[in-house]
Amino acid sequence: MEHQRRTPSMEDAGELAGIEVLHPGGFDLSKRIGAIVNMKDKKVLEVACGRGTFACYFAKHFGARITGVDLNADMITASINRARAEGVADSTEFKIADASNLPFTRDSFDIVVSECGPVGLAPDPQRVVNEMVRVMKPGGHLVLHAPVWLKEVPDGARRDIEYRLGGRMFTLSEWDDMLRKAGLVEKWDEDWSGIEQIGKIRPGRKIRTLGDVFTLREKTLVVLPRVLRRYGCKGLLYLNESFKKVSPLFYDGTIGTYLMRSRKPDVHLPSS
Repeated sequence: MEHQRRTPSMEDAGELAGIEVLHPGGFDLSKRIGAIVNMKDKKVLEVACGRGTFACYFAKHFGARITGVDLNADMITASINRARAEGVADSTEFKIADASNLPFTRDSFDIVVSECGPVGLAPDPQRVVNEMVRVMKPGGHLVLHAPVWLKEVPDGARRDIEYRLGGRMFTLSEWDDMLRKAGLVEKWDEDWSGIEQIGKIRPGRKIRTLGDVFTLREKTLVVLPRVLRRYGCKGLLYLNESFKKVSPLFYDGTIGTYLMRSRKPDVHLPSS
């Protein structure tokens, strides 16, 4: 993805709006993550923690000792404030960090979690996966939740959709390859695709398309003026076109979302 954009991605729209949006599956997915790995008193790293919503959730409900990292300084500030407000400041810490160069020594964490994370945003996706594995202890688990391509799409159309969304996506087989190259074993995955899971992006709202994520008031008073200010009329038209073009792909089975868990071997093995 380009560093400087002249047109907004759908991800950009959410960030410009400053409105918190959950991942597909919402807190049900977070509960599921807590069920497939034991976080109690474990050192857990969340890569691309955003506003700290799920880091604080894991600390509060599963007894994890959480470190959250994000490249956006505003997100880190929001995470620290959230942890204080939710009473989990003592069991959480948040740092500005690049997922491609994590500021931790080897074998530092029992579990690494990245939900809809930074792999697709990086120039070198494999490096991000390798970094998450590097800082994870032998025997530890990597848990990822990400959008995936479920149907074959021509390369040109695939690049266009990914650009509109704001990050690269991968097929399940491409994920398998990246995790294997990073030295992980025992890959397990679970399908979290479909309308029901997308509807949990914002609890309490009826979401039929991705455009329904924002209320009419939010669109009119927040999203529209901020997109206009940053990208102009052409940018606003492009964003509207993106929502119309991309939304159906989440409903017709072209794009899905998957939860994945892999384990780092108990002894260090050379990655292939």
